[in-house]
Parts: sequence; C-alpha cells; structure tokens
Amino acid sequence: MAIYRREFLKAGAALVTAAASQQSRFANAGQAEVKKSADDVLQRGVDAGDVPGVIAMATTPGGTIYEGAFGKRLLSEDTPMTLDTVVWIASMTKALTGTAAMQMVEQGKLKLDTPASDVYAPLKDTKVLVGWADDGKPITRPPKRPITLRHLLTHTAGFAYELWSPDIQQYQKAMNILGIGSCQNVALTTPLMFDPGDRWEYGINSDFAGKMVEAVSGK
Repeated sequence: MAIYRREFLKAGAALVTAAASQQSRFANAGQAEVKKSADDVLQRGVDAGDVPGVIAMATTPGGTIYEGAFGKRLLSEDTPMTLDTVVWIASMTKALTGTAAMQMVEQGKLKLDTPASDVYAPLKDTKVLVGWADDGKPITRPPKRPITLRHLLTHTAGFAYELWSPDIQQYQKAMNILGIGSCQNVALTTPLMFDPGDRWEYGINSDFAGKMVEAVSGK
C-alpha cells in the first residue's frame, strides 16, 4: 500500500507540474495521455485501499487540463465519488480562517497582540489544566497572560486536540464534553495545556480565530 501511496502523491505532483508549465511532458503529450496516466494511478490508489475515494483536478490559466473521480463516497455504500461530491476538508479550513483573520487585521478590525477575549468573550473563562483531584475532577488555574490572535494563528495559545492529548480526553470524560468532531460550541470549552506563548501545540486555535472573524465581520 505504501508503494501505491507514493505513486498517488507522485501523480498529484505531476498534475501540479503540468498545470504550472505548458512545457511539461504531460502538456506535450496531449490531453488524452494526461488523463490516462493520472486515471491509472488514482484508480490504483483506490483499488489498493489507500483511499476510499478521490477527486483530482488540475488547471492552468488557460483552463482545466484534468478532472477525475474514483472510488466511493463511503465504503459502506455503493454511491460513487463524483466531481461535484461535497467533502469535509477538515484542517484545510485553517488556511482559509487564517487568511480571513489577517484580512480583518489589515482592515483594522482585529489586532494580533491584544487580548482575544476583548473580541470573543468566552476566552476570558479559559484556564490552564495543572492536574487532577482525587475525585477525578480537573485542577485548573488562570493563565499567566491573555490569549492573543497571534497565539491562535501560530498554535501557541495552549489549546490541544483530544486526538493527541490524553489529558484533553480525560477532561472531556470528566466534564461530559463532546469532542471537536461534534462541531458543537461546547467542544471549545476544554482547558489550555500550558500558558499562552510558552510553546507550540496543534489544537483548536483556529476555531477561536474563526469566532473572532465572525464577531468583527458579522459574517
């Protein structure tokens, strides 16, 4: 499967190269060869089980040079993946949220280094997790410094994801809080793992940046 995965990534790189340079061998070979070469690799990736389904597209300033859809939307169903299948892009939304936040900074509606709680009040209640009581309840304290938009955009605010944090998992269980996959606001009530600015941790930071964008843009 690792071999097919590498080929899958190579196919994506080849399509990007074709889109970037009309002098590439794909561009010179013609549309039919481009499509067949990419189709073969992507179909093998699906057949090998590397992905349940995949949609791939490549464009140049002159137009689309490749489109392909393979596999299923869900392994448990026979519904095929199509070019217009709507998918959840998960963490790729961070790039969009970061861009929107910096647009708000450029417009003077947000500042990078002022307390984020000035814009999104619930952040005032965020505490740092320091341990566990004998009854299993979390022990927390106020952070040493306020969370800023800069912390959120650079993942240095102190937030974590339950996927990689046993402490967050334990907190959710102790406090009966849904995970971030629920897409519920209550999932954003987990504590910090360290004081803002102390170190880096991949977590729910961009969700709060998004809340700040909503607050000042009205969108």
